[in-house]
Amino acid sequence: MPPERGPRRPLHSIPLFLGFGLLAVLALRQVGNPDVGFHLKAGEYILSGQGWPGNDPFTYTLKDHPYIDTSWGYQVVVSAIQRGFDAGGLVLFHAILVLLIFFTLCRTARLEAVDAASLAGFLFLGGMASELRFEARPELVSLLFLALVLHLLHRRALALPSPIWTLPLIHLAWANCHSLFILGWAVMACFAIGAWFRDRRVDRALMGWSLASVAVGVINPYGLRGLLFPFTLATRMLANNPFARSIGEFASPFWPKIPDAYPFYPRLPILCFQILAVLALLSLPVLFRRRRWDLCLMTVAIFPLAAGMVRNMPLLVITAFPCLVWSFPAEGALQKIGLGGGLGRRLRQAGLAVLTVAILALGLRVFHDAYYIDSRRPCRFGLGWNRLILPLDAAEFATRAGLGGPVLNHLNFGGTLMWRLPQPIFIDGRLEVAGERFYDEYRRIFEAEGALEEAVERYGIQWTIFPYDTNPELLARLSRNTRWRLAYVDDLAVIFVRESPDAAARVDPSLNARLGQDHRRPEIRTLPGLGGPARLREGRRWFSGLFQREEFPSEDFGLGLFHYFRGEPVRAERRFASAIQRSGGAYFEIYADLAASLDWQRRFEEARDCYRVVLEADPGNRIARKRLAER
Repeated sequence: MPPERGPRRPLHSIPLFLGFGLLAVLALRQVGNPDVGFHLKAGEYILSGQGWPGNDPFTYTLKDHPYIDTSWGYQVVVSAIQRGFDAGGLVLFHAILVLLIFFTLCRTARLEAVDAASLAGFLFLGGMASELRFEARPELVSLLFLALVLHLLHRRALALPSPIWTLPLIHLAWANCHSLFILGWAVMACFAIGAWFRDRRVDRALMGWSLASVAVGVINPYGLRGLLFPFTLATRMLANNPFARSIGEFASPFWPKIPDAYPFYPRLPILCFQILAVLALLSLPVLFRRRRWDLCLMTVAIFPLAAGMVRNMPLLVITAFPCLVWSFPAEGALQKIGLGGGLGRRLRQAGLAVLTVAILALGLRVFHDAYYIDSRRPCRFGLGWNRLILPLDAAEFATRAGLGGPVLNHLNFGGTLMWRLPQPIFIDGRLEVAGERFYDEYRRIFEAEGALEEAVERYGIQWTIFPYDTNPELLARLSRNTRWRLAYVDDLAVIFVRESPDAAARVDPSLNARLGQDHRRPEIRTLPGLGGPARLREGRRWFSGLFQREEFPSEDFGLGLFHYFRGEPVRAERRFASAIQRSGGAYFEIYADLAASLDWQRRFEEARDCYRVVLEADPGNRIARKRLAER
């Protein structure tokens, strides 16, 4: 029988309601996933009647590589949405997926009697631990299907009516939307084995429908190859794989060097996941005493995946959420430490009030982009395209300028260029198509001048586009190389064209105006914190993020880096100074870059003052300490 529920208290519902509001605000972020372009391109390819891709049709370098498109169903849907509603439709579609995932998790948790305070608290922790993955990507479809499968399995385990005959239907759709459908196999196996341990008999109905769910996976455009494809992907997450060694989202959330490798890494999502992970392990004895072998097996199976990679953190949230709510009721925990009765009730109410205030404050800061800028993430709230991440402006210029020959592009730009350019590209984020050997070749091209020239000869490359902030050496090399000409730059991307008789005609006419011809040095002593007005302090900036939109000076900062990497310290100084002026000195890292530009010009006293500002805001900054010690 379903558990009896106590009376609902309005105060307990407020933070739960606001928690879903926070999830909505976090999910309503501009479309900025670098892979969204290739999903749209593949969807358009299928909708145009060309069928499912076989060998890769979207790159000129990998056209003999097989492309097993297990996400084709998702791609068709998002392509149709984009045709009708553009970026706003994509944002709303993925926001709805996020809300459905956590609605399903809460419904699952409520299959047993729950403590409302715990439900609200774990909703907050789970949402924050997952928000790094709230992007336009098919992974959200997998998380929703996983939550639905678990809901059916939990109902079955609790002897509640459960239409488990729908499991094959869910897996049929899942196998044609994303390659993580094998997670459904894993959790069904855990529940089937757990039922046998608990009852000492085989649950024949669950076993039969589970086997049928596995079998229907072969119903996809690629047959058995599509069914087995996830196991090929799994090998690329091993520690010795070149993808795992060089891609940030493959790092562990427990990796102690994350703050060193990523100084502005998003601390709150990582912290929330770490708390949930510890509690998931602590819940195992509780589940063991309750003879929930299925949940113990599932936690043990999923925990290494989630703890091993940042990209897998939501998996533990989805699988452990109901267990955590059941294992750690707030009222029961207070009673165990002697704080029951009226005092315990007042403490729970105070906790809910604090949680309510925290959710409201965080939601306002997300809405005003202050939350993202705190960790220097380029994500932004809204319904449009995120031009801080996607090279849409550069792609539009390339189309206008007629840059139609073979291109050498950065991997992160590949999806957008594939979608926006008429010709095939060099590489994109479908690493399963590229393979390890070609990926290593691509990395060598970006790192070694000799490899670049070999690639030009081999592929006939006529132009290149890449983000210069992550490839400063390549920018410097091409700037010095007379065989390449700068054609376009913005605060994200740079384009060089191969020198030829018509190269001048392919240069952005507004390039000189954008780079600036004014060689006058700015008045450093008039900048905030360097003799001018006081800097905008961290506390004041945090508070202002509750009420007004925060804007990072992306253009000045980006072009300052561009000039610095090209060996133009005076122009870099002017851009960094403008960024400081525009932001009121809110971002200490810009002072560090200004100091480096001043050092280059041997203006050591002014550079020293900039480093002092850096240390004032970030006392542990090693570079600033080192530079001051050298003076």
